[in-house]
Amino acid sequence: MVKNIQTIYRDSMRRHRFGYALYEPVPFERLRPGMLGHLDEYQRWHPILDLTDATAVEAAGYTAVGYLQSNGPDTRRWGPLAASDVSASSVELEAGAGAAVLGLPVDLGGALSFSTAGGAGAVLMCDDDVVSEGFDFRDPFLVWLKQNARLLFAKYPDLKKHGVCVATWTYSSEDIHISVWESGEHSVAVGFNVGVPGTGEAGPRTSWFRGHASSGWSAWTGQKRVVFFTGVKVRVGILGGTKEQREKDWRGGDQTFIVEDDKHGNDYKAEAELFGDDWYDISDD
Repeated sequence: MVKNIQTIYRDSMRRHRFGYALYEPVPFERLRPGMLGHLDEYQRWHPILDLTDATAVEAAGYTAVGYLQSNGPDTRRWGPLAASDVSASSVELEAGAGAAVLGLPVDLGGALSFSTAGGAGAVLMCDDDVVSEGFDFRDPFLVWLKQNARLLFAKYPDLKKHGVCVATWTYSSEDIHISVWESGEHSVAVGFNVGVPGTGEAGPRTSWFRGHASSGWSAWTGQKRVVFFTGVKVRVGILGGTKEQREKDWRGGDQTFIVEDDKHGNDYKAEAELFGDDWYDISDD
């Protein structure tokens, strides 16, 4: 099966074990820990309800969510995150002249070239702090999904095709740059400077710069957006199975249950699973 660019990017970023990688980073207000929603066939996120808003949950006719224990936010800095098939090599800048050719500042301390010889590749760069935050326990959301599955699938028919999930952990930033290529020889240049530690910093901070001569960078700036997330998911199919490839079996026992559908006279087998989890084995694809 031919993979679209969204799937190429998602597969490329699995090696970093931060969760489900979004080719189009989603505004945090639409995809934050506790948000219920689904991903369509193009892996675009569609929010439904914030499960941390007890008043909204009750007004929508759903049962209450159990006790939630939040964790975060915690900030860190990332250097460039590249796909496993992408090689990084040092670039000789030749006293600044080489930097100018690559479209980089001439006063850089060094530069790297991220490239592939003929296959797909991807590089993610977050120039601002990356914020990690979420909930310590996912079971309350799993229990809620099982309790409210019948109403959800009746109210939102698309969920029978795509499944429904709750984000329980996110990684987000406000200055995001992504380069993805499908095939062929390709490279992107990235320069860097190592600065003097500021007040309260444990060590030197590296600043990264993208070469203007490198093509294919997409940028999202100006607001906090999610680049990776994990959670729990319920997917369904007519009794007997489902066509969709599962993300990962829920660890801790059988999580298959039946959803009654009085409106159409059909029952559905639903399965709960971890979504975008670090343990995901890419050989499953």
